[in-house]
Amino acid sequence: MTAADTTPVLEIRDLRVWFANDQGEDIETVHGINLSLAPGERLGLVGESGCGKTTTILAALGLLPANATVSGQILLEGKDIIAGGDATVRPHRWKDIAMVFQGAMSAFNPVKTIGWQIEEALRFHGFARESIAERVRELLGLVGLPEGTEKRYPHELSGGMKQRAVIAMALSCEPKVLLADEPTTALDVVVQDQILKLLVELSDRLGLAVILVTHDLGVVAQSCSRAAVMQAGEIVEVGEVEQLYRNPAHPYTRTLFESTPDIAQVATADRAESTTGATSAAGSKPEPLLSVSNLTVHYAGKRDHLAVDGISFSVERGEMVALVGQSGCGKTTTLQSIMGLVPEATGSISVDGIAALGARRKERKTLRSKVQPIFQDPYESLDVRFTVADTLEEPLLIHRVGGSRAERMQRIEAALESVGLTPVENYLYRYPHQLSGGQRQRVAIASGLVLTPSLLLADEPVSMLDVSVRSGVLKLLADLKDSAGLGILMITHDLSTAAEYADRIIVMREGRIIESGTPDEVVNHPRDPYTQLLINSIPSPDPAHSNA
Repeated sequence: MTAADTTPVLEIRDLRVWFANDQGEDIETVHGINLSLAPGERLGLVGESGCGKTTTILAALGLLPANATVSGQILLEGKDIIAGGDATVRPHRWKDIAMVFQGAMSAFNPVKTIGWQIEEALRFHGFARESIAERVRELLGLVGLPEGTEKRYPHELSGGMKQRAVIAMALSCEPKVLLADEPTTALDVVVQDQILKLLVELSDRLGLAVILVTHDLGVVAQSCSRAAVMQAGEIVEVGEVEQLYRNPAHPYTRTLFESTPDIAQVATADRAESTTGATSAAGSKPEPLLSVSNLTVHYAGKRDHLAVDGISFSVERGEMVALVGQSGCGKTTTLQSIMGLVPEATGSISVDGIAALGARRKERKTLRSKVQPIFQDPYESLDVRFTVADTLEEPLLIHRVGGSRAERMQRIEAALESVGLTPVENYLYRYPHQLSGGQRQRVAIASGLVLTPSLLLADEPVSMLDVSVRSGVLKLLADLKDSAGLGILMITHDLSTAAEYADRIIVMREGRIIESGTPDEVVNHPRDPYTQLLINSIPSPDPAHSNA
């Protein structure tokens, strides 16, 4: 069904939004957009962070902050629901238009049960008190949650269960329209696939119209019939998803598709030969940069848990190895063990000939200069009080590298140049809030490079970034690996990213390594059913490649 087939259930006409800044100036962020949504239709609203996607759907619900000014019309079945401000839009919230907010954990009150929070919307809209409890159980069952979930608190649910509960809450008053804001962000690919299939199933079964906000074209291709591409507060292209994929009219749409890896196309067979096949002059294979043997992490106590179960692998110089698996499989614990941050770790870990487990204080300091982390979230890993220069100088001061300020500044400037932040004088004295997401992550990488380490440990280094920025950061890491001979161990739950950039892939499940090999071996010839499940769960940007 398309919007042309029937009267729109929701129509956005000439929507404009301004935000007042601290100087009292009104900054226009949404520039006269027009969208329509037919009953039962699923429309993807696609664009990068800051383009106005979330602002648009919050405006439709009248949920923008007090410093926002809105003009235009939001027509629900032909009636303008924002014309009278909050008084006219409030009766329609949840009853006619509901929202799935980004970040399931922050959408819930941590001190109230799941059931209580779903009941709240029902009570507000006058649902019969004697049947509320039964309705809550019905909703939780509808989204596939087990009996008794209504009695549990948010922290007692997994990420996927919390997201299902958020969807149940949004459906509580049987709305006609569901606005889903990045509903699968921060979920691993298997859970993401389950949530997307649930949304599609509910839309088909209930006749629910959906606007799916996302920066992931694969998510849109596998769940929506139409898509609107948004850039800098404007809709630059609207059309059937198939048409946009095959023949995009706008350069920005083409850029988004080109930046989205398709696992069916990226895996190659010969990428690892230059590193893993290298031999020394004597004809024997050189010692690996990182060697992990029988690593085990067992947390004893009331909640006995075996986080890592006897894994062994290596990383060569000039090689990128991707550690892939779902949340909770032991990937980050493995990285922390290599850094010497897990006292419970047993087995053997060697970095450039230095034993990491049980190392003495002097050896630990040497080890930490050779091994540098890149953390998942640049928003949290950079100190908001430090300039870029301060951030990069701190490890030099700790390790007493550079005898003078001038010498340290030379190293800092070289590190910034190596990550493409040039001219460096434009970045040295900026604070994190003055940088874009991609620039922050480049600063985080430069901070890891300033000590000229041998090994980088990258924990989901691009999961917080937009697709076009993501590809730039990953290409940067690949270039550094080749030019500086760095070894890189990268954690990711995105097998398509691993297939495009890694020399080898290691698949983990429940603390164990179940498969490893080149991208071609793992992606095109998987041996374990779990690896095939990961591959099948990745949303392809090609609508013809269904995940069903």
